[in-house]
Amino acid sequence: MKKILQRTLVSLGVIILAYTGIYYATFPKYEFHPNADQTQDFDSFYKSKLEETKSKHPRPGTEERLVRFSPGKTKYAILYIHGFGASRAEGEDTVDPISAKLKANTYYLRLPGHGTNNEDHRDTPFTEYLRVAEETFLMMDKLGDQTILMGTSMGGLISTYLAAKYPDKVGALILYSPFYDFAVPMGKLAYYPGGLQLGELLTGKIRKSPERKPDDGLGDHYYEYWYKDQYLSAIRHVSDATKFILSQKPFEKIKAPVLLVYYYKDKEHQDKTASVPAMLDAFLKFGGEHPNSSNTKVAIESGSHVLTSKHVNSDKKKVESSVLDFLQKAGIK
Repeated sequence: MKKILQRTLVSLGVIILAYTGIYYATFPKYEFHPNADQTQDFDSFYKSKLEETKSKHPRPGTEERLVRFSPGKTKYAILYIHGFGASRAEGEDTVDPISAKLKANTYYLRLPGHGTNNEDHRDTPFTEYLRVAEETFLMMDKLGDQTILMGTSMGGLISTYLAAKYPDKVGALILYSPFYDFAVPMGKLAYYPGGLQLGELLTGKIRKSPERKPDDGLGDHYYEYWYKDQYLSAIRHVSDATKFILSQKPFEKIKAPVLLVYYYKDKEHQDKTASVPAMLDAFLKFGGEHPNSSNTKVAIESGSHVLTSKHVNSDKKKVESSVLDFLQKAGIK
């Protein structure tokens, strides 16, 4: 009996050691290698991005968009990064009036694998998200003297990464429901080797969106700008992005003033996609031992995960006024 127990413990130890080795061997990695010519003017860069997107046959309204208030540079320029499975429609309804008030040249990028088709979404790795976001961010000084980064959900995660990597290039960081962890415990399976395969066995290969209901808060055209039913395996890209970015310890490296906007009313009425506790924990870490005095967090009681789109019901007036108040507090007007 004793020998059986010893063998069992040894076997268990070997399995744990092997699994740990697989976890670290498959840990996501990223190095920045831009494809775009960083010396070209922004309009040429924009044109090349539109041509690239056109070759992918995008859905109307999901391609990149440039809003100019000056043919040259403005004092501030806004870069908006949408979330996973989404498009620029996730933020335009809020970002457009803010950029108009600031008279800030504004660019909405399209993350690779988005706005096209589910197979493209499934097959595009997170490294492409970061490459396109980073090369775009480094072009923003051609649009404005200071860059204001805005991002929703995974776009907030990517914006966090950029603000940490280039702390002196960011005038302000505005995060709408940033994704730092899954709100649903089941989602955490994606962080571990074999987790998504287990998920596929339990729920199938396609992650189906809930059937529409009269009170679901979604507009009639919502699914023209978001993927409806997604491959479960595509979740690997957002989990890989999260694992890689958080491994860089980004929060403490951010110098810019940060605004965190998130949906929370009470335990039952809060963000069901991105973890609110993870957002609040990150907020406490922004700036490390020397947080920016303008750092602000605002809870929106009427909304959902997406707070800034005309296609989703939310208190967008409060979101917009919160952003403008924050920018004024940070000396940006």
